[in-house]
Amino acid sequence: MQLRSSKILKNVRISKDTYLMEFKLDKKVFPTQFVMIDTYPSRFLLKPFSIADFEKGVCKIIYRAISDGTKFLSTKQKKEEIKFLGPFGNFEKFKNLEIKPKDNIVILTGGSGVAGMIFVYKYLSKITNKIKFFYGEKEKNYIINLSNFGIKNNVIYCTDDGSFAEKGFVTEVFCRNYENFKIDYLFICGPKKMIKSIQKILKNKSYIKSYVLLEEYMCCGIGLCRSCVVKVRDKNNAWIYQAVCKEGPMFDLKSVLL
Repeated sequence: MQLRSSKILKNVRISKDTYLMEFKLDKKVFPTQFVMIDTYPSRFLLKPFSIADFEKGVCKIIYRAISDGTKFLSTKQKKEEIKFLGPFGNFEKFKNLEIKPKDNIVILTGGSGVAGMIFVYKYLSKITNKIKFFYGEKEKNYIINLSNFGIKNNVIYCTDDGSFAEKGFVTEVFCRNYENFKIDYLFICGPKKMIKSIQKILKNKSYIKSYVLLEEYMCCGIGLCRSCVVKVRDKNNAWIYQAVCKEGPMFDLKSVLL
């Protein structure tokens, strides 16, 4: 595959260590998909980034400048060039969900997992307005103002230390609230510890259709190198390995072994 190039339209800090980058992408892009950006010489391999939004040919990513590669990316200026591959990811799994206007949806995310969930929300909000968005961070300085991305209603913010909105891990805040409303679909993205906690909470609640967007280190983006495989149960209840980049990044939450 040949690297594609694009001029940066925007690369600005939106919260602590967190940046929004926009660039032109001449392919159709869908929720749950991602791009792999070249941050060489800071990082030899391309780095995957969830797509936070796509509109009128403009791709948006949100990233944390915490590694050498992302710190390098944060120094890039408007009109500079970036090189990338993509979009990647199996959008058909998400597209084929039979979500109806009457369905109640919960989006649950923590930390940098919020990036891909913004795009998921915007897509689902065209189908139903019954969406609750739980979003947690370590402390207030990391909080992204979701209203800047068109997400204004039914957002429950929380911080681990209570410095902004509700206090507690996002899983705890969810547990304090979820029995007060019906849930048909739940989408989650964030640290594996958070995902495992939700798996336990929903273990005996098979009536909730729950899905996770996984974030893994990867090399190729097309399932060949097998560096990003996860263990999942198939239709026959047998364990198989699937690549996050090709079969995912969205999986049935109850079928994934983390």
